[in-house]
Amino acid sequence: MSGKMFEGQKVLVTGASQGIGEATALWFAQQGARVAINGRKAAKLQEVLAKLPAVAAGPHAIVEADVGNAEAACAMVAETIKAFGGLDVLVANAGYQVQADSDKFEVKDFMGVLTVNVLGVVVPAREALRYWLANNIKGRIVVNSSVHQVIPKPGFIGYSASKGAVGNIVRTLALEYADRGIRVNAVGPGAIVTPINDAWVHDPKKSAAVCSHIPMGRAGTSEEIAGVIGFLAGKEADYITGQTIFVDGGLTLFPSFAHNWSS
Repeated sequence: MSGKMFEGQKVLVTGASQGIGEATALWFAQQGARVAINGRKAAKLQEVLAKLPAVAAGPHAIVEADVGNAEAACAMVAETIKAFGGLDVLVANAGYQVQADSDKFEVKDFMGVLTVNVLGVVVPAREALRYWLANNIKGRIVVNSSVHQVIPKPGFIGYSASKGAVGNIVRTLALEYADRGIRVNAVGPGAIVTPINDAWVHDPKKSAAVCSHIPMGRAGTSEEIAGVIGFLAGKEADYITGQTIFVDGGLTLFPSFAHNWSS
């Protein structure tokens, strides 16, 4: 035995072509897991696949699919189980957002965000649950939510709505299947250096403005999020279910309380 935390386990990571998803796939592979990486762009997935270290359990896999398409999401899970001979961990990471003032948004854009961020969680989760229940497997689901599960995000009403929904989806699934040993949790990233945030990450003035609202004074990294996802899927978290762990440098705290009122 190598002593790696996920030696021989099978993990599916959605939205793994970049950012947090890519870092998460790499984290699990480094811990000995066989990883199926999902995304919509084959070329990017091939680049990620090439970065994953080989593991004793067998080759990693690409499962190209749009998780917002229910039929494709079902096929993605089935293909992973067939390729690996099983599934132990589902990381529902894929996400999408569209910016528009709440008096100007298009219904198609709103529904598009909900389709990826909500349906893209519950359908893969349903398929994983069916497999685990049929085979008496204590599987684990970790969903990538956001601080906007609890903090409003003006101009992103669809995204805020979807992440609010994710929080209760996680709690519902956790309660429903806890007696079968199946655990469901979420990670809630704050401001993270990742391609989805390129608009401010590479602009010093905007980056400084964002970080001014973070008690720790800096943005986080994809690797920091991946580590928490791995923790939630691991043995050390066996008594944790139905929780969202915010990894945000204190962003969800009250910034106005950061200084002594009496000073």
